[in-house]
Amino acid sequence: MNLKNRIKKVKVVSLLLLLCSSTLLAENHHFHGDWEIGVSAGYANLKTESEDGTNLHLHLMRSLGEKGIAKYLSLGVGMETIVTEEEHYGVMLTLDIHPIEDLTIGVSPGFEWAKHDGISWEREYATHLELTYSFDMANGYHIGPSIGYSVTKDSEHYTFGIHLGIGL
Repeated sequence: MNLKNRIKKVKVVSLLLLLCSSTLLAENHHFHGDWEIGVSAGYANLKTESEDGTNLHLHLMRSLGEKGIAKYLSLGVGMETIVTEEEHYGVMLTLDIHPIEDLTIGVSPGFEWAKHDGISWEREYATHLELTYSFDMANGYHIGPSIGYSVTKDSEHYTFGIHLGIGL
């Protein structure tokens, strides 16, 4: 493993430790129900490929509990597509951390598929990080800005959009 990859792993582990410790210090907890279905849509910048596109991200999350550290966590699955001239898809397992009311920090390991030059599909392990701030609306809905970052061994992309979710 080269030095650049080691530095990336240290950064990810450090971020995870910081996020987990902040949940222990937070006084407020807010999850929009036992279950949440959400969609984020917006702009994507595929930095490595120097392309821009439209991002669509779907997820289904479940709160891990109402007591202790579990009340700050939810677990679920997500899917993502980036619409450009070339096809990009992702599937991930997601751990959401809710350190303060209405703020969600998502850490999602998974896989990304890309079809370059219309020739063949490439699959790579990807880590997706997302930050969302929600504003409550009527009937269990919430909406707010969302930013994301995803990295594989060969590529990275950034997303900026709007998250819309409903607590069930």
